[in-house]
Amino acid sequence: MRVAVIGLGPIGSLIVQLVHQRKDMEIVAGMDIAADKVGKDVGRVVGLKTSFGISVVDDMRAVIKARPDVAVLSTTSYFPWLADQALPLLDNNIHVVTTCEEAVFPFKLYPVVSEEVDHVARSKSVAFLGVGVNPGFVMDYWPATAAALLPQVETVQVERRVNLSERRARLQEKLGAGLTPEEAEERLREKKLGHVGLNISAQLLAHALGWEIEEMNETVDILVADAPVPWHKGELEPGKVKGLRQVLTAQVGGESRIRLTLEMALGLSDPGDKTDLGGSMPLHVELSPISGDWATASIVVNALPRVMRATPGLRTVLDIPPLVGNGV
Repeated sequence: MRVAVIGLGPIGSLIVQLVHQRKDMEIVAGMDIAADKVGKDVGRVVGLKTSFGISVVDDMRAVIKARPDVAVLSTTSYFPWLADQALPLLDNNIHVVTTCEEAVFPFKLYPVVSEEVDHVARSKSVAFLGVGVNPGFVMDYWPATAAALLPQVETVQVERRVNLSERRARLQEKLGAGLTPEEAEERLREKKLGHVGLNISAQLLAHALGWEIEEMNETVDILVADAPVPWHKGELEPGKVKGLRQVLTAQVGGESRIRLTLEMALGLSDPGDKTDLGGSMPLHVELSPISGDWATASIVVNALPRVMRATPGLRTVLDIPPLVGNGV
């Protein structure tokens, strides 16, 4: 399988590393717009000691010229921007897999753009898939799959707690780490802060369970450090923002059926994921902390063979064969 990776940041670099380890895959192109990466060997840029003999390009036409079977896009969280990048690839008969959060289930939020992506993919007999850890697995696909063990489900509650001290610098800053509370409030108003995708997870989960969401409400609490906590710049002083708590509730049939809680903060104790499925036979499931960046790269790479066999069009993780790991 010939693979191109577009966006060679932290996640894209891990994806290249994992593809390089696979005997059934080959990196044929790497693209990034960063001036300090363009022209350099892809292998070296992503942190490997091996040179690929392929230079990083900054032009989508060069990627298409490399004739990949599938392209992985790790460039943006927002579906309309991602679609602009993906459409030329699809139009050249290249399957697309992306880490874009909104692409995991874009139909409700962006019906027109979704229809365009679906139409082009179908017309060229290729598939488009958005996938990741969250959204794409922990707070949607996983609870929906666990629900298969029950005769019926009335409510779904998922709580995800992430210790940001163990995550990459860019994610720490995306969650407001190091800001003053006032700065964080301003960025929240400007919609420049926080996790993108709780609403996407709720829509994907509801779709899987056959529910139609009538109303969603999301709240965000700014978490402030009351003691020094470790972060990528050393130690964060008390009084500065250490992260956020985001809670989404969704109404189905006039009742609150879905509650998704995401708390991501520096120095967070007891990280992990809890899922509670309510009904006549309730189920409680806990997962130990997931290695977020490696998990994201892994689920993307493990999805590639399934996307190659998927029905053409804009697909979700619910449409393709079940995602499984790669035995060695």
